[in-house]
Amino acid sequence: MVSPTKKYRRNLIKPNNQALKEQQTNDARIGQLKREFAEHPTKGLTPARLYQILEAAEQGDLKAQSELFDDMEEKDAQIGADLGKRRQLAAELEWQIVPPDGANAQEKKAAEQAAEVFSGIEVEDLILDLGTGIGHGWANLELPWQRDGALRYIEQPTLRPHSWFRLHPDDQNCITLRDHTATGAELWPLGWVQHRHRAKSGYVARMGLHRMLAWPYLFQNYALGDLAQLLEIYGLPARIGTYPRNATEKEKATLLRAVVTLGQNAAGIIPEGMGIEFKEAAGRGASADLYKTMMDWCERAKAKAILGGTLTSGTGEGTNTNALGNVHERGQTSLIRSDVRQYAGSIGKQILWPMAALNYGIDKPSRAPRFYLDCGETEDLERLSKSLPTIVDMGVKVPMWWFHEKSGIPKAAKDEEVLMPKAAPSPFMGALRQLPAPPRLAALRQDVQPMTPADALAEQMQRQGQGDIVEWLARIEAMLDSAESLEEFREMLMAAQPELEEAGLGEMIGDALTAAQAAGRSDIEDAADE
Repeated sequence: MVSPTKKYRRNLIKPNNQALKEQQTNDARIGQLKREFAEHPTKGLTPARLYQILEAAEQGDLKAQSELFDDMEEKDAQIGADLGKRRQLAAELEWQIVPPDGANAQEKKAAEQAAEVFSGIEVEDLILDLGTGIGHGWANLELPWQRDGALRYIEQPTLRPHSWFRLHPDDQNCITLRDHTATGAELWPLGWVQHRHRAKSGYVARMGLHRMLAWPYLFQNYALGDLAQLLEIYGLPARIGTYPRNATEKEKATLLRAVVTLGQNAAGIIPEGMGIEFKEAAGRGASADLYKTMMDWCERAKAKAILGGTLTSGTGEGTNTNALGNVHERGQTSLIRSDVRQYAGSIGKQILWPMAALNYGIDKPSRAPRFYLDCGETEDLERLSKSLPTIVDMGVKVPMWWFHEKSGIPKAAKDEEVLMPKAAPSPFMGALRQLPAPPRLAALRQDVQPMTPADALAEQMQRQGQGDIVEWLARIEAMLDSAESLEEFREMLMAAQPELEEAGLGEMIGDALTAAQAAGRSDIEDAADE
């Protein structure tokens, strides 16, 4: 009888066998995509042309919009740097693959196999490729499958150009490969990681941040072009030529050439009766400031859209920029946390679950291994170590998983080496080291009281027995320091007992008891006489 696990694996592999053997982009029907060259729609871009590109994308044609977005990131240093920073901040985080809560043996094996597979690929590159979805709203990575005996595993996923895809005409959220049909070729199950990045809500064509950045990009290019033209003549006075009313066309042309030549070479000739006048422009720096203001606004708008603020992208102006920078950094951290959550979701559902299903028959995505990127949001260890014992002493029941999560300290595996705590001192070590203060020092702190016979006897015993007690304590402390357990200390103490000098101490105690008995009798007789 076939087990349910094997039956599920067989039913999963049979209809998707093609994706496990080869990549879909090797199909001859879409082979022309690999021979296409980008058309660079940013060349001569106008507001009308930009509107046409964005509208066409909403109607299913993603090619021009995708190429526009790639050009923007390539040509605009601000967009390229800020998006690269946002992607890199997530890619450099430590990753971890763990089994689900309450995992059984198969689920634990699936997590171990997935961790082994991921240790053999460039996870940072995988995150960077998925990060292209921030600008485009989506990213499709093709999965190459390999086989090791009965186990199937993936190799490094390959990011395919966004311009290779289109939207299905009947579903604005369904992406297909461009071929010679009106709907495009459906993506093979198990053959792709179809990442959807919700930088903002909407249909696939409108989810990317680049649609928001396209207009500041266009406006800045206009301002930059106008500024470049201004800089060609910036600071030069206006040259105005005057000619007589009856001047011929030839004389006018001669005067114009002289004006132009004078501007270029500072030398020229004109016929007699004509003149050239130089006039300084009033407020000639104002025009440059207008263009610069426009460009600065565009830069700030792009930084806000990508990183959530301007002070994590450049330097601020004015006061309190440090405090504002901290606020902007917290906003940036929130964006990175959102990115990480979406990357982990796509990897878990479209890489880890297929491997777990194919190899171990895990039929529910919720029971597949889980992918984590550690955002490093841990509590300060010093503050935690000081406050946690107080909280526990108050009776608060703190679970261990909470401590590991807040401290960032991973939980040790069963056979893993762990750091051992420093050997705690014996509970009676402090008592051994706390010798009583000399009575004389205590007497200085209080009113002088008449010494009773019992006090005199106690002081005499302390003076006589101090030497023997100190010697005993020194030997016992040495035993405590060298012993690794209470049992070992007990054995050492029993072995050393015959060597301890106790004759003098016993004689002193005997004398003290005799003196105490005599003092007691004396007190009784004195009381009787009274």
